Amino acid sequence: MITRRYHRLVAFFLLTLLSFMVVVNRPALSADARQLLQAGVNYYEQEQFATAVEVWNQALAGFTAQDDELGQALVQSNLSVAYQHLGRWEEAEEAIATSLNLLQSEQSNTSTQPFLAVFAKALNTQGRLHWSGGRFDDALDTWRQATLAYQQANDIRGVVLSSINQAEALQALGLSVQAEATLGNVYEVLQQQPLEPSLVATGLWYLGNAQRRLGYLNQSHELLQESLAIATSLDLPSLTSSILLDLGNTNRALSDRAIAIGKADEAQPHQTDAIAHYQQAASRATLPIHQIQARLNQLSLLAETGQTSDAAELWLQIQPDLTRLPTGRSTVFATLNAVRSLICLRQQLNSAQADCLQQTTQPELEQPPPSLPDWSELAQLLATAIQQARTLQDSRSEAFALGQLGELYELTRQWSEAQAVTQQALLKTETIQAPDIRYRWEWQMGRLLEKQGDRPGAIAAYTAAFETLKSVRSDLLTINSDVQFSFRSNVEPVYRRLVSLLLQSEVGREPSQDELKQAIEVIDALQLAEIENFLRCTVVQATTPFGTEPLVDSIGRVDPTAAIIYPIILEDRLELVYRLPGQPLQHYTTAIAQHQVEQTLTDLRTSIVARNRPEMLLEKATQVYDWIIRPLEADLAATNTVKTLVFVLDGALRNIPMSVLHDGERYLIEKPYAVAIAPSLQLVDLQPPSGNSLEVLTAGVSEARQIEGQSFSPLANVTNELQQIEAVASTELLLNQEFTRTNLQQQIDSGDFSIVHVATHGQFSSDPDATFIVAYSELLKSQDLNDLLRTDLQDRSSFIELLVLSACETAQGDERATLGLAGIAVRAGARSTVSTLWQVSDSSTAILMGEFYNRLTPSTLTKAEALHQAQLALFNEYGYRSPYIWAPYVLVGNWL
Repeated sequence: MITRRYHRLVAFFLLTLLSFMVVVNRPALSADARQLLQAGVNYYEQEQFATAVEVWNQALAGFTAQDDELGQALVQSNLSVAYQHLGRWEEAEEAIATSLNLLQSEQSNTSTQPFLAVFAKALNTQGRLHWSGGRFDDALDTWRQATLAYQQANDIRGVVLSSINQAEALQALGLSVQAEATLGNVYEVLQQQPLEPSLVATGLWYLGNAQRRLGYLNQSHELLQESLAIATSLDLPSLTSSILLDLGNTNRALSDRAIAIGKADEAQPHQTDAIAHYQQAASRATLPIHQIQARLNQLSLLAETGQTSDAAELWLQIQPDLTRLPTGRSTVFATLNAVRSLICLRQQLNSAQADCLQQTTQPELEQPPPSLPDWSELAQLLATAIQQARTLQDSRSEAFALGQLGELYELTRQWSEAQAVTQQALLKTETIQAPDIRYRWEWQMGRLLEKQGDRPGAIAAYTAAFETLKSVRSDLLTINSDVQFSFRSNVEPVYRRLVSLLLQSEVGREPSQDELKQAIEVIDALQLAEIENFLRCTVVQATTPFGTEPLVDSIGRVDPTAAIIYPIILEDRLELVYRLPGQPLQHYTTAIAQHQVEQTLTDLRTSIVARNRPEMLLEKATQVYDWIIRPLEADLAATNTVKTLVFVLDGALRNIPMSVLHDGERYLIEKPYAVAIAPSLQLVDLQPPSGNSLEVLTAGVSEARQIEGQSFSPLANVTNELQQIEAVASTELLLNQEFTRTNLQQQIDSGDFSIVHVATHGQFSSDPDATFIVAYSELLKSQDLNDLLRTDLQDRSSFIELLVLSACETAQGDERATLGLAGIAVRAGARSTVSTLWQVSDSSTAILMGEFYNRLTPSTLTKAEALHQAQLALFNEYGYRSPYIWAPYVLVGNWL
């Protein structure tokens, strides 16, 4: 939604304007230069950035003639901001460097209010440049300096904004706890300072938006409600409208999250609230653009949820006002937002179309309401947006508009027109160095070429999009896109279409080794991107021990007994790519629709957990075995050296323990193979543990607990489980009241533990806020474990060797819940994680953990082999024959 980005720009502008207002009263500024500076601000506010640049350059000449270095520094900082909007990054860098150099020469004025105001603004601008280039460490350092300068200038608004910037940089660096603490400090500043109520309301609004951008939706909602109460009491209609708009955005995000984790019944109230807030925002808006943006967000939500009649009626209200807006970037993106929603509405008329955000070229099955524009009218709207962008000399806006016109031509099967316009959009993105939008049009070009039967050209275009995504993967976690952004709709399909083409078999032709390698590189990168999208930060990747050699090749050198297996779920088939020790990559295809695969996997998991349909369990387990294991059985038998099957699982396959697969006579657990899961080979730090002794930090909760409105039943055998570990290893114990965040942190900091074993309730979910483990009086979320367990982000030798999470489970109804398990495994920084996919009897868990640690203590067994033998002990020696008991334990990460 465009308003998410718009308000961030508003906040940035307010900071710019505040610094400007402090400085313009300085007597040394010439009247003409001062007037030109203000005129440039006016153009900037109207989003006519190119004109603002021209006027500010005239002001710069005036300040230079007056030998006013502070005035020059202010203008250069403003120019840098405008250049950033225009995508002219080299000029932006040069301008801010010049600004800071000029400020360094003003040594005699460093304690004055005007100097500090300009200096803080320049630092804030430089931080934004670092951020845009993905240099988050530099951005964080610069914003810290900016905060200090704002504090010295007694500028609370600047302190709030630069602190929020710091929090976003911390989040991008994976330091979620510090990010939350920084935002907490901002809240305290707003509550404790004797500030004007309007400034408190504005600060809370900024803070609520930051919480939404970082994914803390409940906190965002609370802060925005608090801000709204103050703004309403002060009768500030413009601010009230803006807050209501963002409350709508937060409610919409809450709805999206509920749907993503399989709780669609919880989505409807949020959608209703979002629409109500958008309507209120429109009624309170004091500027036409703000009123239209609120209505457009409402239109987008109505379209996305299939409320065609209401959306068509709303469009009749929006259309005349949209055409009367003055030319500006917000107007361009308002038009693009409107066209996207209108396209979505037309796609909703196709009963076969499940998601209006996905591309389709199928014809409409129903007659659209007459109030909806036809395809030619939509094309005219986009042509107008393109012309406005060109008038503004705004290449970024023009690139978006051109690309969206190409998308429209694609939908109407005008291939040559679509290809020509998409190529123009690509050329425009190259001139402004905008990879964050370039990948979208590279992807679009790939689709166009694929639909015209040009497989090599399509592969080249998809590959370009894939490489572009890799170059900006950290940006995609943090930027507020100019149009609605969804990982599953706007990123994942790029990877999957490229893999599909690379693995496409034809008569007389099979994929080459290079194509197989590229396919697994792409799918591995997708697994990494999914985890980073879940965690909302970049993660530290493993390095191959053999230079630039691909990981799938070098793993054979580290462990010559491991087979690497990639099952890949595509729209029309299931692909299997695997490598056995000393052999080239192999490939096998099963022609089966994606929905059939996913239904089979759902039935299999349900039958395991329900324990009431053993015949269905065996039927489905055998079916999945035939897809994934049967094709390589002969090769496994011929090789005769494989000890561990390492699966890089895709999609719904991650919800199934591979050990439960059945060949018609035996489960995979009964065969001589240990099983391990790699969330992505790029995240596996494959090296054997150092030393033979086990130093274990154990923690657990055996008592019933009530935390954050959730009830957790007692786990009577937790004490027995931890005692069994103590019998075979050196341990430190935190049980019940002693299991707190603080005590866990102190033990980690003071001890030298190779293993952390936690026996307590826990849940994995595709929602980070619903992924947690239960301490005695609090829930430890996935992001908490990073700071608790990882002592040095850059030093992999300091990582925990093994994290064991006993008694955890995946959230019911959440098809991507195991992202939470992978996320915890990666976030915690442990080389390996052992956990359960569902909660099982804690008595059998106590037995299994005892057997597991008995086999880990001085032994030649790997962790995967130790777990395999412990599960076999449950199966054979203790008589637990039901897969529900022995199957849920999985090893994620380094299996050695």
